[in-house]
Amino acid sequence: MLSLLDIPHRPRVAVVTRTKDRAVLLERALRSVASQSFTEFHWIVVNDGGACDPVDRVVRRAREDGIAVTVIHHPVSLGMEAASNAGIGAVMSDYVAIHDDDDSWDPGFLTATVAFLDAADPQWGGVVTGTVRVDERLHTCGVTEIRRRPFNPGLRSVHLSEVAEENPFPPICFLYRRAAYDCVGPYDASLPVLGDWEFNLRFLARYDIGVVDRPLANYHWRPDEKGGYGNSVSGGVDRHVQWDAVVRNRLLRRDLATGTVGLGHLVAAGRRQISLNRTLYPLSAARGVAKRLAHKLRRVAGAA
Repeated sequence: MLSLLDIPHRPRVAVVTRTKDRAVLLERALRSVASQSFTEFHWIVVNDGGACDPVDRVVRRAREDGIAVTVIHHPVSLGMEAASNAGIGAVMSDYVAIHDDDDSWDPGFLTATVAFLDAADPQWGGVVTGTVRVDERLHTCGVTEIRRRPFNPGLRSVHLSEVAEENPFPPICFLYRRAAYDCVGPYDASLPVLGDWEFNLRFLARYDIGVVDRPLANYHWRPDEKGGYGNSVSGGVDRHVQWDAVVRNRLLRRDLATGTVGLGHLVAAGRRQISLNRTLYPLSAARGVAKRLAHKLRRVAGAA
């Protein structure tokens, strides 16, 4: 069920928030969206099978704050990727951002990313920013932050070959052109997890992604939480492992069926590189420890 609340003109950015029975986090998402210094956006909240009343209350507060908002209620859950596609399809815009209910932005996120794409050649289909990982704990009175640290401090450029190994950035830090979405196709609704990674692979097969080297996005983690308030990454590691294989196998089978060398071969090579890294890293770490120990022994011997 779709409820349109005053779309006076085509917004520059469609901000899509996927949610399901996480009212505490959705309230924070509202504060994040409302704090943006760039205001030419439309917020689309997709309630994917959760209770309607708590979502509608947040949407009413958004309207009271002067935010253009649309709410979509799915009577039953269709999954994260179907929710993304529904939200993107609800409002036409120049750019698209996925702002999940549990993440947040620096107030300058949209200003910086829109400015980048406005000035860039169309080959730059999207842009990502630096990201801060925020570990937190949920309790009866709300959410308590535990610590912050850089999530992707080495991200200066985005390479298809590296994304074929693993996804280096979360949806919260990514703004992209609607024309690019129309070209590469929607998120794969058959994937319960890793849909953003699979989308990013197809995206990079056609477009480049720029980088704004400033930490303007916050990727919130609740490693101790299970169930609805947990993260799909920390709370569903086994599913990510299983569906990692499904995605890679699908793409490789597509290459084999068409007799081409495409994304399937690239993600297969990426998987081999991951295995190699896992083998070599312990050896490299052990050599580093040995070198530091030898250096310390030489200093001790010299002092003696």
